Amino acid sequence: MQKIIFNIIGIIIFLPLSSCAVFYSSERPKIDFSKYNKDRSLSYELIGWDDEADRRRISYILAALQTSGKFTSVRYQNQTNADIHLQIILESSPKFKFFLGEASEPVSYLPERNPERFGVYLLNRFLAISTFFVIPDIDRDDDYLVFRLNKKGKLEKEYRYPMESYRVFGWISLLLMWGDDRKEWKPILTEKVSKFLGDTDHEL
Repeated sequence: MQKIIFNIIGIIIFLPLSSCAVFYSSERPKIDFSKYNKDRSLSYELIGWDDEADRRRISYILAALQTSGKFTSVRYQNQTNADIHLQIILESSPKFKFFLGEASEPVSYLPERNPERFGVYLLNRFLAISTFFVIPDIDRDDDYLVFRLNKKGKLEKEYRYPMESYRVFGWISLLLMWGDDRKEWKPILTEKVSKFLGDTDHEL
């Protein structure tokens, strides 16, 4: 009987954690690719794209660069032969695991930089666990997509674009799955590349 009770409690706790709803909250400008002339070659370097989900997202960025009509070629770390070298950086916010597991950043990083946000994070985590996730656990990812433009080995300019999103864990997230934005990452990142190409029209 006791084993059955523990199994039921385990299902109550971990079922909402098996899936989450993700909502993108940063600006999404409606920018179309301009009609470019293919007159420059591009090499790229990836920094900070470590997780499996990040690798899927970078594939959307590279596809957008290749199909933009701007470059004669897009190659990985081919700086010597390319006209332009681009560092594509994912500037990640601190990530905390459930039940204070291993984090991707030092635990002291967020409390020192933003103690108020860390306090809200701990309060939300406590309420979520104590109510068996009837109150959802909400993690904010205030990441940035950074493009560093280099010509002839020299840094020309850096462009930063916000990619803030919220991950909602818990019973409520199961009801919000219809509005999940994870499938929207491809158009979202295509828009970021389009914005970058528009901002660098005179530099490229």
